[in-house]
Amino acid sequence: MMLHNIPMVRAGDTLILCFEKPQRDDDLKRIAEEVTAALPGVKVAVMEGVSGLAVFQPNEQPTDTPV
Repeated sequence: MMLHNIPMVRAGDTLILCFEKPQRDDDLKRIAEEVTAALPGVKVAVMEGVSGLAVFQPNEQPTDTPV
């Protein structure tokens, strides 16, 4: 089953993870390591104080999905 409200992530993209509340540095490092291991070639960025996720695709319009 394909979920249409989840952006596709490809190598070269930056996945922006957003958290409403501050996260511990070691938790953020673990999450980033897990994502980059599961999605080779994808960079991870983190934002706090907001919710949702977004994907930055070079040379394309950003795609965001509220969570």
